[in-house]
Amino acid sequence: MTATASMPENVTKRTVEKRPMEKMPTWGHWIFMPLFAVIQVFNTLAIGIILSISTLLFAVQTVLYWIPGIKKFSQACSDVYHDGVQAIADLVLKDPRDEPILAAVIGLTFTAVPVFLAQLWLVEINWYLVAAFYALVYGPNIRSFVRSFSAMHQDGHLRGGVFKGGSWLEKWTGNSFVYMYLAIFRGIIPHAVAHGQQHHRENTGLQDVYSTSDYDHTSMVDFTRYMIKEVMYQQFMITPFIYFRSINFKEQMRAMVAGNLIYWSLFGALALYSWEIAVLYMLVPWFASNFLMGVIHWSQHTFYGGQQQDKNYLYNTTTILESPENFLNEGYHVCHHHWKCRHWSEAPALYDEIQDEMRANQSVVFNDLSTMDLFLMLMLKRFDAMAKKLQWWDDINHEDKVALLKMRTKPVTFANPARPIAAHEELVDPVSGNKISGNSKDFNEPVSTAQLRKTA
Repeated sequence: MTATASMPENVTKRTVEKRPMEKMPTWGHWIFMPLFAVIQVFNTLAIGIILSISTLLFAVQTVLYWIPGIKKFSQACSDVYHDGVQAIADLVLKDPRDEPILAAVIGLTFTAVPVFLAQLWLVEINWYLVAAFYALVYGPNIRSFVRSFSAMHQDGHLRGGVFKGGSWLEKWTGNSFVYMYLAIFRGIIPHAVAHGQQHHRENTGLQDVYSTSDYDHTSMVDFTRYMIKEVMYQQFMITPFIYFRSINFKEQMRAMVAGNLIYWSLFGALALYSWEIAVLYMLVPWFASNFLMGVIHWSQHTFYGGQQQDKNYLYNTTTILESPENFLNEGYHVCHHHWKCRHWSEAPALYDEIQDEMRANQSVVFNDLSTMDLFLMLMLKRFDAMAKKLQWWDDINHEDKVALLKMRTKPVTFANPARPIAAHEELVDPVSGNKISGNSKDFNEPVSTAQLRKTA
């Protein structure tokens, strides 16, 4: 079966420029690796607490939805809320289609933020408020976190953010107000520039600090190694900083420093007021979000096995056609890499437009999964369950789908050097990462079948 072609034989070690991780002095790794190993223990403990609360909320929600009329009433309330927010969006947003992003901001402002302010007023820790804060920030089945993360992500791709008039903060920090607001309350160090100008510029290639190509995606040991060796360097903006320094992008380097200064200065100020509040409301969410960011990167770019050209994002990027909801069309991740500057609402039409390219590059598409579902299936090696959700391009049987997935989740060492960054990929705004001129599609030129043949 051609779809499950075996890994290329006699793969040689890559001869390309060192990756950002490899450019750090050895003494730096001796300092950071033990620290990050300890942090990973706390990441795991924190996500265990958050997932316990989130799972309990999901169970309660499921039971309530069994009661006739409750789910319909909940949907009606949601519709009324979004209708009201849409009226505001029409007035204040650059593009009224970004109403869900504004809804996420308003939702946070009138739910988790009042709980946090109440805790500041009380000073003494109230565990009901702590539990309520986690419940509101993460929500049933982590859905509140997913919505805010997606809203933050989409805002981060817009120069000046979603609001009319732009954001003066972006000039100094590389992040809009909305991006920072949604990030900080969820324990994420603001990193819009790292995402837009590092990850999307390198497109899962060897210089992409978010790449997961070196790891077996069904191994919890490899995931833990990835968290310690890659994710924590990303979370502190260390490897993005090294990357931008290597290409002399000074404004981007400053943005990496600024993101850390903003988050940890706020943490320090809060700790001076009450170290208990700082730990419970900023440090625990930071630990949990470290883990979740690792899960997101791991799941969105999983299927490297057999890949020939290191920047072929069409091959390794996962498309998840989640139902009943695909918030901000985040599941169309291949489309997002193909046209990072196109509006998220256009993703389904763009997905239809690149079907031939996805077929040629053997893109992996799943139906009715979430990112967390996929991660759990990978860790539990549930290839049978994944195969049932796999939407493949050729008519192959279930056993062949299982074999295909087993091959595609393996690590890969690329035999050929990465293609140099094309001239059109240099033409980006120094802060936002948006292409300055030309067709935004060209910013992330896909790898054609002809190019794959040349580089194989």
